[in-house]
Amino acid sequence: MIELKKFSEDMQQDVIDFFTDVFPESGKVFEPDGRHSVFADIENNFICFRCLFDDDRLIGTVAVKKISDTECELKGLYLYEKYHGQRLGYRLAKTAVDLARDNGFKLMKLDTVSTYDKAIRLYERLGFEFTERYNQNERADVFMELVL
Repeated sequence: MIELKKFSEDMQQDVIDFFTDVFPESGKVFEPDGRHSVFADIENNFICFRCLFDDDRLIGTVAVKKISDTECELKGLYLYEKYHGQRLGYRLAKTAVDLARDNGFKLMKLDTVSTYDKAIRLYERLGFEFTERYNQNERADVFMELVL
């Protein structure tokens, strides 16, 4: 049974294990002591973090990070490839958009890589539009935003 759950501290190791497994599917290496260290302290780094489970197995995540009182960022949207094409990525992303709106944000931003075609199409379906660079992420070459 597929179930979306709010992150709790007892899920921390599941999240780390999930990222270690899922990052290589998109050609990335999970660096928990480096650039991905924000995921070691989820409760203090994100205003919302949701985990998607298939029974007791973590299969997807999504997060919202505060940029300012009016702007936030979509972060940590990952889903095992085996679950692609089932609208679960859309469900995760839509959950983040709704949480951002419910928390009073007016604009949601994201960064990604141009080779992630499926992700970009997903963001466009949600209404995100291309915009200028807004951060210093040297790996990202696509920047999008959604007026909430």
